[in-house]
Amino acid sequence: MNIYEYIKTEVSQWKSTNYASDYVAIAEILEWQVLNGKNGSSALRYLRKPQLEALETYWYLRLVKGTPHIFDLYNTLISDSYNRLLALGVPVGHEKIQRLLAQGGAELVIEKIKTDDEFVRQYRLYAARETIALRYPSYILALAMGAGKTVLIGSIIATEFAMAHEYPDGPFVKNALVFAPGKTILGALKELSSVPFDKILPQRLYKQFISTIKFTYTRDGQKNIPVIPGSPFNVIVTNTEKIRITKQSITKGLLGEMFFTGRDEEEVKEDVANQRLKTIASLPNLAIFSDEAHHTYGQALDSELKQVRKTVDYLAQNTDVKVVVNTTGTPYYRRQTLKDVVYWYGLSQGIKDGILKEVRGNIMAFPKLDFKQIVRQVFKDFFAAM
Repeated sequence: MNIYEYIKTEVSQWKSTNYASDYVAIAEILEWQVLNGKNGSSALRYLRKPQLEALETYWYLRLVKGTPHIFDLYNTLISDSYNRLLALGVPVGHEKIQRLLAQGGAELVIEKIKTDDEFVRQYRLYAARETIALRYPSYILALAMGAGKTVLIGSIIATEFAMAHEYPDGPFVKNALVFAPGKTILGALKELSSVPFDKILPQRLYKQFISTIKFTYTRDGQKNIPVIPGSPFNVIVTNTEKIRITKQSITKGLLGEMFFTGRDEEEVKEDVANQRLKTIASLPNLAIFSDEAHHTYGQALDSELKQVRKTVDYLAQNTDVKVVVNTTGTPYYRRQTLKDVVYWYGLSQGIKDGILKEVRGNIMAFPKLDFKQIVRQVFKDFFAAM
């Protein structure tokens, strides 16, 4: 079994207790997602089934499990060391692995994954090493394309901020940094800020939330991010390039008056390069979100991940990072499942549930490009599916 399958069983049991925890407002929030009708009928208020299940999983890990590091989660959920190694993708049936287990047990195998590059290469344990090496709580919520990952991120931020209002001294997120895929920062900001938060939060919690949340996105040419250092309830939408400017890309024009203070040019450039990062590091109770994480996490583990990971590592070392959340529809690296997946809703399940449309039988060709004909067909298909 994979780790997310173990978690799913426990989340189901938690749900049967009406989301019992030391913070009762979370039950109010999660139960608000369901509309109860007559004769015991019910329907979802706004979130789709996978979004609500992922949100439940997230809060189970936060409140019941205490936001554990992912490898600690493996150790607590899978007591049998053999099955734990299997879940991490270790080929335990291999003769050499068997010898290692006989010599020093699972601990020796884990140590080899941590320290032996050739061992990792030989048994394709790159994903397992990333999981074991993490020094802060980081989870992947894997939802198939079209299932609504950005809305899920918005839902997590909204519920975290609401809980922070309800319990000011609690362990809740008060600031969020969202890495948008590629250069689509403005589009991601608009999508995130347009989430109907009043359908996600009960009215009394929504009023507090909406009156304090502040959305910011990083712009080219700005030396810093326009947020008040140390302030709460900021959502900063950016990408890695706009957080950590390379020294080589900084011109004397961008340095402005700083260049004429008698300081060394390289020193000044280094200062400017890290201003944005330092501003974010000043924000308390930070959560970091990576939307469409397969662009930087799974598909480019050797290069782009290191850039994102270096930024997250810096923030984790210099401020209070509560949790890192990655969303993706393709949680793979070199055909291996990434081991940080705590919830998975696949394409086939989405098609089965009617959330996603099956490709087979739905491809249409037009003998010539006729815009009006295409628009008519789109409207016809849309209303036929309702």
